[in-house]
Amino acid sequence: MKIDHLITQYLYQHKRVSLPGIGTFTLENGTPSFTHQSDAAISPELIEFVKSHTGKMTALATADIESYIMLHRQFLNIGKALHFEGIGTLVKAKEGLFDFTPAEMIIDFGEKVAEGKITSSYEEKPRYSSAESPGGSGRGILIFLGVAITLGIVVWGGWKWSQSGSGNGAVNQIATVSAPEPAAQATADSGKLVSDSISRRPTTDSSRTINTNGSVSVNPGRYKFIIETTNRRERAFRRYNQLVELRSGIRMETADSITYKLYFVLPANPTDTSRIKDSLRIFYASRIVTVEPAGN
Repeated sequence: MKIDHLITQYLYQHKRVSLPGIGTFTLENGTPSFTHQSDAAISPELIEFVKSHTGKMTALATADIESYIMLHRQFLNIGKALHFEGIGTLVKAKEGLFDFTPAEMIIDFGEKVAEGKITSSYEEKPRYSSAESPGGSGRGILIFLGVAITLGIVVWGGWKWSQSGSGNGAVNQIATVSAPEPAAQATADSGKLVSDSISRRPTTDSSRTINTNGSVSVNPGRYKFIIETTNRRERAFRRYNQLVELRSGIRMETADSITYKLYFVLPANPTDTSRIKDSLRIFYASRIVTVEPAGN
C-alpha cells in the first residue's frame, strides 16, 4: 500500500498526523483542518503504523516516510498544488504559507484503495511490492535464491574458463620440450631446436595467453557493474538498504557526496561483460548498467 494511503488512514484513526516541514492535519467532527506548525520529528506511532501495514523494517518504513515528506515539500516549494484524497489540497501562497482547502472524507476507504482512485505525486516502484506484501514472503525467497544461483553460475563459469585456458597452455609448453631427440641429430640440429623452442613458447600479457596451438585464453578480471547512478542521497540509501536486505552483495560509493553509485563487483571475462550487464539490467529493472574495471 502506498504511503499517502496510509497517511490518510492514520489521520482517520488517530485524528491527527504531523508532517515535519509541512504542517499538521487534524480531523474534528468529520472535517479535516490544517495548521502550519508541525512536530520536530516523525512520530513513532506513524512509523509503527506504516511498518505494520507494509511489513517493512523500521528503518525502511522511516526512510519511506521521510522521502514522501521531502518530495511533497519540494512540489509545494515550486508552487504546485498537492491534493491529498480524503484530506484536502495544499497550495503555497505568496507569503510563503500554505492555503488549505478541505476535501470530503472517504466513506469506504478500503474500496477506494482497491479501485486505485487515490493518487499522489509520490509512488513506490511496484517491483518489490509482492515480496513486501503479507503473502509475498515466498516470492522474496525465490528472488533471493535466483540472485544467488545467477551469481554462482557467473563465478563458476569464469573460474572454469580460466582453468581450461591455463591448463591447455601448460600442456602445450611441456610438449615443446619433452620429446627427446637422438644425440647425433640433436648435435646437428641444435640451432634449429633452440630456435623452434623459442618460437613455440607461449606469449603472455596481463589480459590473455596465446597457446602453441593458436588458441587464445582470456584471463578473468574483476569489474564493477554499476546498476544505478543518482544525485539524490535519500534515493541512493533507500535503494541500497532494500538490496542489502536481500543479501545481494550490493555496494555503494561516492567521490564527492553528490553523485552516488550502486554497483556489484564480479569476476568476469571481457567478452562476458555484455551478457552480465543485460542480466543485471533485466533482473534489477535498471535502465542503464555501466561497467568499470575494479581494483584489487
